[in-house]
Amino acid sequence: MRSTAQRIAAYNARMQSSLIDPTLSAKAALQQANFAAYADDFVAKQVQLRAILNDEDVKVIEVGAYEAFHGELYQLSKQFSGPTAQTEFCILVAKWADTAHLGAAAQSVLERIGADMYSFDACGTL
Repeated sequence: MRSTAQRIAAYNARMQSSLIDPTLSAKAALQQANFAAYADDFVAKQVQLRAILNDEDVKVIEVGAYEAFHGELYQLSKQFSGPTAQTEFCILVAKWADTAHLGAAAQSVLERIGADMYSFDACGTL
């Protein structure tokens, strides 16, 4: 997994181009700053997620699904707050704990991720 600094450097390198016109160049600094803020926030949460998955002895083959769940959870945390966020969290847990995704056995891990990383309450039985 690349570090925060590596991700920011790769993004900044992609933003350097002689083909970018002056209007886009004016926006490039803001875009780079926004990405740096996102990377600083998200990478720390990714590391925290990996620690939870290690604690829970999650199978390696399931890590990608938990990463996808976390990506949706991260987006949810940026879009909603309060009771609406809690409701959306429970909907997200129900989605990922269904048979087509991770299965009902994963619900406790999904809820732990929400509780430990984003301070959500448990959703109860689905």
